[in-house]
Amino acid sequence: MLFALQGCKKAEFLDKKPNTKLVVPETLADMKAILDNLDVMNGCSPGLPVLSADEYFYPALSDWNSASTATERNAYIWAKDIYVGTQIIGDWNKPYGAIFYANVVLDQWNKLPTDQKNSPTGQFVKGFALFHRAYNSYELLQTFSVAYDPATAGSDLGIPLRLSSDINDRQPRASVQQSYQQVILDLENAEALLAGTPFPEKNRNRPCSASLNALEARVYLSMRNYPKAQDAAKKSLALYNKLVDYNSLDQNSDFPFGFDYLNIFLEVLCLKSSSIYNNTVMGFNAGLPTEQSLIDLYESNDLRRTIFFSVYQGNFYLKAGYVFNGFFFTGLAVDEVYLINAECLARKGDLDNALKFLNQLLEKRYVTGKYVAFQSTSKQEVIDKILLERRKELVWRGLRWSDIKRLNKEGSNITLTRNLGGQTYTLPPNDPRYALPIPDDEIALSGIQQNPR
Repeated sequence: MLFALQGCKKAEFLDKKPNTKLVVPETLADMKAILDNLDVMNGCSPGLPVLSADEYFYPALSDWNSASTATERNAYIWAKDIYVGTQIIGDWNKPYGAIFYANVVLDQWNKLPTDQKNSPTGQFVKGFALFHRAYNSYELLQTFSVAYDPATAGSDLGIPLRLSSDINDRQPRASVQQSYQQVILDLENAEALLAGTPFPEKNRNRPCSASLNALEARVYLSMRNYPKAQDAAKKSLALYNKLVDYNSLDQNSDFPFGFDYLNIFLEVLCLKSSSIYNNTVMGFNAGLPTEQSLIDLYESNDLRRTIFFSVYQGNFYLKAGYVFNGFFFTGLAVDEVYLINAECLARKGDLDNALKFLNQLLEKRYVTGKYVAFQSTSKQEVIDKILLERRKELVWRGLRWSDIKRLNKEGSNITLTRNLGGQTYTLPPNDPRYALPIPDDEIALSGIQQNPR
């Protein structure tokens, strides 16, 4: 490449005009092709929430010292400066890259003739783009902002809201309240546009009403707006509610869900994953081991212990799940919607229906005939059981960090602890470090306000 560049005349290189037709989508087919780019649009979830949560550990100080990046080491101990000069942080750049392409599509869509906009394809493309913008904005919020608190959301720092593809349009950080409002607005607009869209049996990267409602349920749950979360979960399950019976899977396989999309995707509503830090932490059946205290939560007849994990030298390592490319799944699936629905029902006191949904899920996770339906008349006991199963079911989904933030706002008083090289590190409830720092290069470029550490 260097020799090739040296062979170019500088004046010719600088005078060369780009062909905008190569980069600007002009047709609905072009726009759909951009949104269907799985690597850019669906493989961009931040990895920092997993690095910072309590699902894995470094067996020894030497393992921690050999981590691929300083960011991985520092996020593990919740250091004040986790990047130490590292530039181009994928946790920030990848989601905003997806948002940029969604905005490119939306800006070009606005230039289309009215008949194309109003066509079924035109409506789908706009809804598709809004879905991507909402999803990635939400994941940025979970990573770089504090937990939603109605009392302070109007002043807490959210994220810069990128609503245009103009790269010169620099936005300050909106409030957490404004940021969530924009995510919800995009989802509501997308839902209206995608009403009646058939469920995508093969193309699970594409949205439909069931996946939109599932994302709405996740968003409202993180806001602790349990009535609206339950409404959205109920709508999603009414449209699609298939569960995998884990008795049908090969417990001894490193790929228990196989390679057939019908098995892998049976529960998947929207395919999304993270490729960031996967070489060290996220690689299935490799990387770093899962916390033993988490493994101990699975009972002997609970198939998830062997479906999710393999054992090597006494430690438990993540197997391949809904994605089999070494990344971890961050998308939307029916099991999560079941648990959101159950939790919200329990919080409003409808324990019978909460337990019905919980037990329907768990029957598919235990050895046939071995599961004893959980029963209780205690509201708190039912909530605690659902939250326990949420942690066991949604392990390594990139959701635990958001759950800890939310539940500490509910008074759960979860303190995270790391023991490394004879030193103990702690992260107390509602600590400012639950909002990961904005990358240094973004601060220097845009001048937006940094998170306190």
